[in-house]
Amino acid sequence: MPADKTGGPRHLRRARRGRHSAVRRHVSLASACAVIAFAVIGALLLVSSHNGRSQTVAQSEPSTQREYDRAADAERRASRSEQRTGDVPSQQPSASVPAPASAAPKPSPAGSTAPPSRAPAPAVIAAVGGLTQAEMNNAVAIIRAGQKQGLPSRAYVVAIATALQESHLHNLANSNVPASLNLPNEGVGSDHDSVGLFQQRPSWGTVAELMNPAEAAQRFYAALAEVNGWEQMAVTVAAQTVQVSAYPDAYAKWQSLAEQVVAAVTS
Repeated sequence: MPADKTGGPRHLRRARRGRHSAVRRHVSLASACAVIAFAVIGALLLVSSHNGRSQTVAQSEPSTQREYDRAADAERRASRSEQRTGDVPSQQPSASVPAPASAAPKPSPAGSTAPPSRAPAPAVIAAVGGLTQAEMNNAVAIIRAGQKQGLPSRAYVVAIATALQESHLHNLANSNVPASLNLPNEGVGSDHDSVGLFQQRPSWGTVAELMNPAEAAQRFYAALAEVNGWEQMAVTVAAQTVQVSAYPDAYAKWQSLAEQVVAAVTS
C-alpha cells in the first residue's frame, strides 16, 4: 500500500483517526457528564439554599411576632404604670432601709387566763301558791334585793306580804301619772299617784325608780330598817308601820303565802 506523504500508510492514518475519534467521544461524554453533574449539584444547592431561607423566614416570622407582642405588652404595662403613678404617689421604700420582718406573736403573760365566760342567766323559779309566773318573778326580785342588803328572811316575808296587798305582785302604772304609762308595766291603777309593786308615792323616789321592782324593794327595805324593833313585830304591824295604809290589818291575810314564796326562793 503506498504511503501518504504526510502521515504514512493510509491504514495507519485511519487507525489513528479512529482512536482519536474514540478519545474525543469519551472526552465529550465525560464533559457532558460533568456538566450535568455540575448542573444537578447547582440545582440541589439552589433548592437547599431556598429551603434554608424558607425555614429561616418561617422561623423568624414567629420570633418577630413574639418580639412585637412583647414590645406591645411592655408598652401597655408602662402606660398603666404611668397612669397609676399619676394618680397615686409612689411609696416605694428606700433601698437603704430593710423591710421590717413580720412580727412574731407575743407570748401570753405568765399566769394569764382566758376572759371569763358570760354568766348564765339566773334560773327561773317556778311559781307557788297559785301565783302566775310573772308574779313569782316579781317576788324573786323583791327577795334578791333583800339578800343584797343582808337582811334576814323575815324582812322578805314582810315585803312580799306588803306587795301582795298593795298590787298582788303586779308592777302597776297609774293613769294619774302619765310618765308611768311609758315605762314597762303589768297593769294600770288609779290610786292617787301611787305606782309600782308597793304603790309608793312620789316622796319615795322618781317614777322610773319606783317602777323598777328591785329599786322599789330596796326603798321599802330601807324604810323597814328604820323601824325600831320591826323584827319582833307581827308581819302586818311591820308592814303597816312602813306603808301607813288606811287598812292596817289587811297585810295579815298574806303572811302564809308570803312565807311559802320565801321558802321556795331561799331553800
